Amino acid sequence: MQALWLRVLCVLALLCGAGAAIRMPLANAAEVEGRDATATTLYKGRVGERAVTLYLKSEPAPCGGDRRLISAIYRYDGVSKWLLLQATDDRKGHLALVESGLGTGVTGAMMLVDKGGTLRGKWISPDGERLLPVQLSKTAVGKAERDKLDDQLERTVYENNDC
Repeated sequence: MQALWLRVLCVLALLCGAGAAIRMPLANAAEVEGRDATATTLYKGRVGERAVTLYLKSEPAPCGGDRRLISAIYRYDGVSKWLLLQATDDRKGHLALVESGLGTGVTGAMMLVDKGGTLRGKWISPDGERLLPVQLSKTAVGKAERDKLDDQLERTVYENNDC
């Protein structure tokens, strides 16, 4: 079982590293008014016993069509700085989020399923040894907070991809 999770983590790292455009199943029609609209979603919940905040941003793919690009960050509330996530979905409500950073490499991954505004699944350590339950609920966010989160996402992407 441990070897299987390690293989899954490696495949996820390769898939996410490819930077493929994906469609975000987590945004409903009310949030995305058109193909060209950007959708953002804030989630709060737990990874194991720790409180976390997750922010997802879905944008139209530059090549058009129905595919979307997902950017994501999360943090352990009151404990960590924002962590960059590489996101991949399968258009069926399954979401893979791989934690990685410049100089740190892969630090974990989450395999989640969207259940009507709630994300549930597992966090997996890079060696596949530790599995923690994940449960995150969609949280309302105002424009001012959304603007702050968008700025934080942009800074986190820059910090992790700056040469």
